[in-house]
Amino acid sequence: MTASPGIMSPRVAALTVYPLKSAAGIRVDTLHLDDRGAMGDRRWLLVDGEGHAITARECHALLHITPRFATSDRNGALLLDAPRHTTFTAVVPGADHIARPVFIWDDATLALDAGDDAADWCSDVIGRACRLVYLDEDAQRPLKRKYAGPVAAERRHVAFTDGAPLLMLGLPSVDALNARLVEQGAPAALDRRRFRANVWLDGLGAHEEDGWSLVQIGDVRFGLGSLCTRCVLTTVDPDTLEQGLEPLRVWGGYRRTSEGVVFGVNATHETPGTIHVGDTVHVLGTR
Repeated sequence: MTASPGIMSPRVAALTVYPLKSAAGIRVDTLHLDDRGAMGDRRWLLVDGEGHAITARECHALLHITPRFATSDRNGALLLDAPRHTTFTAVVPGADHIARPVFIWDDATLALDAGDDAADWCSDVIGRACRLVYLDEDAQRPLKRKYAGPVAAERRHVAFTDGAPLLMLGLPSVDALNARLVEQGAPAALDRRRFRANVWLDGLGAHEEDGWSLVQIGDVRFGLGSLCTRCVLTTVDPDTLEQGLEPLRVWGGYRRTSEGVVFGVNATHETPGTIHVGDTVHVLGTR
């Protein structure tokens, strides 16, 4: 699909990585994509004593942990900040660290325990006992077919995302949601941080991304799979941690499917590569 003269083509408006699952994101100018997804994206996870993932769905305080990369390749140590806490440096565990079985949704994989100091710091921040773990490079968490669209899913693996390597979302879709909320008397627009996309798009219509099946950004092709079903986390203010009814209530009126309410598109990159803010999105196929 090629834009007509005078009509803006879809483009990458912003990029975000989330090094620690459910913690705050980091805005970046580029996404470096390895086999699993964006490098540095959701390679760290908090788990309970039995290895089950802890997320901000049930533990809102995770949203107040702000990570920073300590190395330029985004694969090294992570600096963690939180209100009323000193900065903690989480060092990538070595091969001599305990490899724990961890469970995320219906998947089980292996992760390396980051040690007692990391566990103590994170437990104090979120108010419950937890362990900080790092994705083992040999971990096997298969990519599910539904997230890949026309891109091959076989022999592909993902990190600690909810399932897809990446999430794409058009900023006009966020604007359309906020317009509906304003019409219904909402006091303020919802911050886009609630929606936790990796690739934010502009230059397209509201929800136009829903109809794409294959796109190319830079030299990388992406298969667009299932629409992203949304949960209670979107109702939590990332600053105050207060939980409300929106946007799930208003989505129920115009974004409901048999799978639940949907917002954004799950995406899988065909090959490793790099994309940049400002890159044009070339639509190669539609549903």
